[in-house]
Amino acid sequence: MPAGETLRGLRLMGTFKKATRPPESGQKALRRLFVAVQASKAAVGAVLAVAFIGFVGRPDAAEAIAIAGLMAPAALALLAYTSVPLPLLEQAALAVFAALIGYLAALTGGVVSPLVVWFALVPAEAALAGGRPAVLRAAVAACVALFAVAAIEAAGALPVSHLPVPVWELYAVSVFAAVVQAALVAAAAQDRQRAADQAAAEGAAMYRFLADHAMDLITRHTSDGRIRFASPAARVLLGHAPEDLLGLAPAALVHPDDLRAMQSAFVEASYFARPASAEVRLKHAAGNHVWAEIRCRPVPRADGEAADIVAVTRDITERKAYERELIEARDLSEQANRSKSRFLANMSHELRTPLNAIIGFSEVMTHEMFGPLGGPRYLEYSRLVHESGSHLLELINGILDMSKIEAGKFELSEEVFDLNAVAEAAVRFVKLPAERSGVALKTMISPTAATIFADKRAIKQILVNLLSNGVKYTPRGGEVRIRASLDTHGIELSVADSGVGISAKDLERLGRPFEQVEGEHVRSKEGTGLGLALVKALAAMHGGEAILESTLGEGTVVRVRLPYAAVDEKGERLLPEEAKILPFRGAAA
Repeated sequence: MPAGETLRGLRLMGTFKKATRPPESGQKALRRLFVAVQASKAAVGAVLAVAFIGFVGRPDAAEAIAIAGLMAPAALALLAYTSVPLPLLEQAALAVFAALIGYLAALTGGVVSPLVVWFALVPAEAALAGGRPAVLRAAVAACVALFAVAAIEAAGALPVSHLPVPVWELYAVSVFAAVVQAALVAAAAQDRQRAADQAAAEGAAMYRFLADHAMDLITRHTSDGRIRFASPAARVLLGHAPEDLLGLAPAALVHPDDLRAMQSAFVEASYFARPASAEVRLKHAAGNHVWAEIRCRPVPRADGEAADIVAVTRDITERKAYERELIEARDLSEQANRSKSRFLANMSHELRTPLNAIIGFSEVMTHEMFGPLGGPRYLEYSRLVHESGSHLLELINGILDMSKIEAGKFELSEEVFDLNAVAEAAVRFVKLPAERSGVALKTMISPTAATIFADKRAIKQILVNLLSNGVKYTPRGGEVRIRASLDTHGIELSVADSGVGISAKDLERLGRPFEQVEGEHVRSKEGTGLGLALVKALAAMHGGEAILESTLGEGTVVRVRLPYAAVDEKGERLLPEEAKILPFRGAAA
C-alpha cells in the first residue's frame, strides 16, 4: 500500500471519533430515538392532562395552555420526520420542556407543586441531545425556570391553584410519572451509549487491522519526535519489535547525515501544521541502513500544545538502488560522450591536415599547373583522388557538426544576408555531380524572401545537403528545384526533386542520424545518413522545423520553415503570426 494511501486512510478513520455528525444511518437512528422520547413524553403529558381534568374539571384558558404544552412533544416528534436539523429539534425540546414545567408548577402551587420534581429531568434528557455543554445549558434553563417560579410566589403573583389540597396521592402520581420518564431517558441513554461504544470498537478494530496488516510502518510521535506507537511492520522494515521503538528519538534511528532532514519534516508537521516528507536512511537491527520515505502529518491536540505526529514510513531501498544505477549510467554516458568528443576533435586535426594536402596537390595535378602529366590516365587518376578526398572531408565535417549539435557546442552566428547568393553557392557546390548525372538545377526565390536573418553557414549546409540528396536520387533527365517564399509562418525553404521517392514506411525513420532509405533504387548510393539529420537539427536550432513529403516513384519535397528568419525592407526582423516550434516529422503525400 503506498504511503500516501495509508496516510489518507488514517486521516479518514481519524475523523471517525471527532465527527460531530454521524453518518446517514446513524442520523436515522438518532431521529427514531428522538421521536420515541418525544412520543413517550406526549403520552405521559396526556395522562397528566386527563388526571388534571379529572381532579379539577373543565380547564380555563391558562390551564388549556398548560395542557397544550403537555402535548407539544407530539408536534416535535412529527417535525422529526421533516428536514429540520435534529440538533435544533433537540434544543427546542429542552427549552419547551423547561418552560412547560415552570408554567405548570406556577399553576399548581409554585415551589410546593407536585411537578417541581420534573425539573430534575431537564438536564437528564439533555444528555441525549449532546455532551457536557448541552447538559449544562439544560441545567441552567431548569434553574432559571425554578427561580422564576419562586420569585413569582415570593411576589404573591401566583395564580389561584385549582388543585385540591396537595396530598400524598398527587405527589405519588407526579413522582411516578417522573420515574417513568426518567426510566425512558435512561434506556435511551443506554442505547445511545451502546451505539457509541460499538462504533468506537469498530473504529478501534479498523485502526488495529490497518496497523497490523499495512506493509508500511505507521508510527505516532510526540512533537519532539519521540515514538509513542509503532505498528507491527517495524519487524519487517527495521528488524525491531514495535515495543522496542517506544520512547526512541529520531537520532536513535536515522543516519547522522539524514537527521536534519527528518527533524525538519517533524517541525513542519508539528509546529506549522503542514504535511511533510523526507527520504532518510534508518538503522536496521542487523546493523545496516535502510532507505525509507517518511510522510508525516500533524494531529492537533485539544490543549493547544504542539501537535503530535502520525508518520507512515515505507522502504524505498530498491528505488534508491535504481536511482543510483541511473546516475552511474548517466555518468558513464557523459564520460563516453566526452571521450567521443575528444576523439573526434583529435581525428579532425589528424585527418583534415593530410586531406587538405591530398585535395590541394591533386587539384594542382588535375589542372597540370606545372606541366603535362605525361598520360591521360594520370589526369583521370588525379581527378579521382581529388573527388575522393573532397568526399571524405565532407563526411568528416558532417560527423563533426552532428557531434557538436548533440553535445550543445554548435553555436549559431545569425546575420542578415542575401539568400540568392547562398543558394547560388550551394548550387555551384553540386553542379558538377548534377551535370554528370544529367539532372537540372533550378532556383526560384521570391523577392520577399531574398533577404533573411539566419546563420549563413547553416543555411548553406541545409541547401547543400538537400540538393545533394536530390541529385543523388534523381534519375537522368530529372530536376531538383530550390524555392523560397514568405508567408504568415515566416520563411519557407523547399527543395523538391523528381526522383525515385521514398516509401511511407521509410518516412518515419528518416531524419535520425545514420538512417538511410533501403531499396533496390538507392542501395548503391554512397552516404552516411547524416544529411537529413543535420537539416533537422539546424532547422530546430533556428526555432523552425523540417517536413519531409514524398511518394514512391514521384519524387520528394523537403520543406524547411524558419519562423524567425524574415526581415522587412529596412532589414528588421519580422515576427510570424504563428511561431510554433515543432519536431521533425515525415508526412506521406
